Amino acid sequence: MGEYIGLDVSLKETAVSIRRDGQRIWRSKCVSDPQALAGLIRKHAADAEKVVFETGPLHAMLQSGELFNKVTAVV
Repeated sequence: MGEYIGLDVSLKETAVSIRRDGQRIWRSKCVSDPQALAGLIRKHAADAEKVVFETGPLHAMLQSGELFNKVTAVV
């Protein structure tokens, strides 16, 4: 089934949930910064297939960074 990442983005911080084969394997929060999120994802879910997050004014900021270079984003 693979690894999937869910992001709940707010202005100051982003909640991150990583699932592998339907089971949550890691959950935490991170500052809402594309580089910080990219580093966190490389560390905890380097083989993630998709990143899922809600639409809103901050999704453009995330998509402009290196976060989705190798991962499919589902908005």
